[in-house]
Amino acid sequence: MGFLAPWFLGAALLGGLPVWLHLLQQHKTTPIRFSSLMFFEKRTTTSTRQRKLKYYALLALRLLALLFLIFAFSQPYFERKVTAGGGKRMTVAAIDNSFSMRRGGAIDAAKQQALALASKINAAEPGVVVAFGSGAREIGQKAEDATTFRNNVNAVAAGDEKTAYAELSRIVRGLSEAHRMPVDVHLYTDLQKTGMPARFADLQLPAEAKLEIHDIAPKELANFTVESVTPPGRIFDTAKARVRATIGGFQTPKAIKTVALVVDGKVQKSKPVEIPEKGRASVEFIGIDSGYGFHKGEIRIDDAGDSFANDDRMLFSIERSDPRRILMLHSARDSRSPIYMRAALDAAVPNAYQIDAAAMESTSTPNLQNVSFVILADPGNLNATLESALKDYISKGGSILIAAGSLAGATNKLAVSGLTIKESRLASRSGEMFQSIASKEPLHPVLERTLRIEAVKFYQVVAMDPGTTAKVLAKTADATPVILEQRLGEGRILILASPLDNLGNNLPLHPTFLPLAEKAAHYLARQEESTGVVSVGHGVELRTATERAAAVEVLDPKGERVLTLEQSTKATSFAPAAEGYYEVRRATGRSTLVAANADRRESDFTRIEEETIALWKSTGEPAADGPRSASGERVERRSPWWWLLLFVLLFTLAEGVLASRYLFGQGSSEFGEPVAVGSKEAA
Repeated sequence: MGFLAPWFLGAALLGGLPVWLHLLQQHKTTPIRFSSLMFFEKRTTTSTRQRKLKYYALLALRLLALLFLIFAFSQPYFERKVTAGGGKRMTVAAIDNSFSMRRGGAIDAAKQQALALASKINAAEPGVVVAFGSGAREIGQKAEDATTFRNNVNAVAAGDEKTAYAELSRIVRGLSEAHRMPVDVHLYTDLQKTGMPARFADLQLPAEAKLEIHDIAPKELANFTVESVTPPGRIFDTAKARVRATIGGFQTPKAIKTVALVVDGKVQKSKPVEIPEKGRASVEFIGIDSGYGFHKGEIRIDDAGDSFANDDRMLFSIERSDPRRILMLHSARDSRSPIYMRAALDAAVPNAYQIDAAAMESTSTPNLQNVSFVILADPGNLNATLESALKDYISKGGSILIAAGSLAGATNKLAVSGLTIKESRLASRSGEMFQSIASKEPLHPVLERTLRIEAVKFYQVVAMDPGTTAKVLAKTADATPVILEQRLGEGRILILASPLDNLGNNLPLHPTFLPLAEKAAHYLARQEESTGVVSVGHGVELRTATERAAAVEVLDPKGERVLTLEQSTKATSFAPAAEGYYEVRRATGRSTLVAANADRRESDFTRIEEETIALWKSTGEPAADGPRSASGERVERRSPWWWLLLFVLLFTLAEGVLASRYLFGQGSSEFGEPVAVGSKEAA
C-alpha cells in the first residue's frame, strides 16, 4: 500500500482535539451568590474526577471520523498485477468514408477487408463498426454475432466529407469508456496527411487500445482538381459577368488542360490552361448566357487524365435578375441625399440597385410594388396617407431606412417608427466641434465590415429614446444612439440619427460610406443570405439570431427535406452533408440555390509519415495507470478513497445520533459534552 499525498497523515495530530474536549473541557463551575464565606472551611479541591473519560463510544466515533477523513485525503492506493489483454476485448472496424475514398473503389475495398473480421465476433468479443469523415458515427448497434457485424459493415456508404482522424480517436475513447472494455481498432483508410489534426494530442487512444492500420491505397496519386471557383452570385448584365477558377495539381507534372464553363448542363465556353509542375493556374470566363432566375453552373476539367475524376469539377450557382428597385423619398429642398446614395451603390455594387427618387411632399400614395426597400431622407410630419402606406408595407415584410435631420428633429416623434425624439443636437464652436461613434455592434450584418466608422464626424445628431422596441447598434461617447434597428411586424427599420446630405455629417464623403451603404442595402433588401459555393460540412446561414421563428425549408439534391419541422423554425444554419445543389426557401418568399462541393484538401493524396503512424499506435500502450512488466503484466492501482469517505459519513451520522441521545436525555455542558442532570458538575 502507498500514499499519493502522505503529508496529509501529519494531520492525525488533530485527533487530540476530541480528547481535549472530552477530558479537559467537560467541567464547568457555575458561580453561586452567597452572603458570606466566613463559615466555609478553606481546602484544596481535587480535579481528578473531572479528568476521567466518561463517554467512550462518542469519543471513539469522533476519533474514527477524523482519522478516516485524514486517511482519505492522503490518497492511499493498493497495487495489483493484471495480465495485459486479459478478459474481454472489443473489435472496432473504423472505415474511412471521406471524399478521397471514392477513388478507384477504395471504399468498397475497405468494406471487403472489414468483413473478414466477422468470424471473430461473438458475445465475449463484440464488434462495433464506425464510419468517419469530418465526424465519426457508430453504424448500427454493438454486434455480438457475425451476421449483425456484416450488416453494419455493408451499411457504410461513401461520403463527401473531409477526413478527420481526431474524430476517430474521439469516438474510440468514448466506446472504450462506455463499454468498459479494451479495444482493438482496425482502421481502413488511405492515410491522407490532410486528415491529421493540428494537435497530435487529439489522436490519443484509450488505455490498452491496439491500432492496426489497413492501407487501402498504398501509393500517392498524381491528381488535377478544380481547386476553387469565384462566381458572380447575382448578375444583371450577362455580357459582363465573370467567373474565375483556380486549377491545381498535386504531385503532377507540367501540363496543359482544357477547362470548360458549364451552365445548366450546357458547355458555354472552354479554354486551355497551362498548369505548372505541382502548381496551380487561374482561368477566367467573361459573359454568361442565361435567363432570369437561378442557374446551376460548374467549372470542369475535360481532359484531367488522372485516377480521381470526382474532383475534376466544381459546382456553383448564379442568379440573373433585374436591378433591385429602391424608392427614396426626400424633402423637396434636399437634392444631395439621392445623389450620394446613387453614387455609393453604383460604386459598391454596379447595376445591382435602381433608385427611384421622389419628393415626399408630393407623394401620398407611393407605388410599393416590387420595391426592395424604402429610404426616408429626413422626414418631418408625413402625410397621414403616406405614413399609413409605409407602415403597412413594413408590417408585411418590407424594409425602410430612415435618416433623421433637421426636419425630423423639429418633431416630437420619428415618422413611421414612432420613437420619441428628445432633441436635435448641433455641434457648437464653443464646445466639441463634432461627435463620433464610440461603440457599435460589430457582429451586426450592417456594421460587421464597416471599418473606420468611428472616424466619421457628426455635426448634427437627433437624440431619440430607443425605448423597448428599438435596438441601438452604434452610439456616441455620451450614449446618444446614432444607428438603431427596429422591428415592425415582419419588416425591418434601420435608423440613422443624422442626415444623408453631407450637411449634418461627413459620412457621404468618408471611405466607410461605400461598404456601409452596400451592407445596409443588402440587409434591407434581404440579399445577405449565403449563395454560390460552400464546402460540404460548412454552415449555410438560414436566419440571423434576431430573426423570428418563421419556417425555412431546405431541399437536398434529391429534392428531399433536410430539416425537421422543429429545425425549420429554430435552426440558424445547416451544413450540407453531400455534394450537389441545395434549395433554401425562406418565409419571406425568397428562394436561394446553394452549391456544395467537397473540401479540396481531400484532393491531396500526400500520405502520413511512418514515424507519425508509429507514434499514434503507441498512444494506447502502455496503459495510462501503470507500467508494463517484461512478462506482459501491468501494475494497476486501486484507491479505496470513496470507501473511506463512506465510513466518514457513517461515523458522523452515528456520532450525531449518539450525541443527541446524551444531549436530550441527560443534559450537556458548554462544549457539547453531555452531563448527567442533577450531578455536581451541572450544579
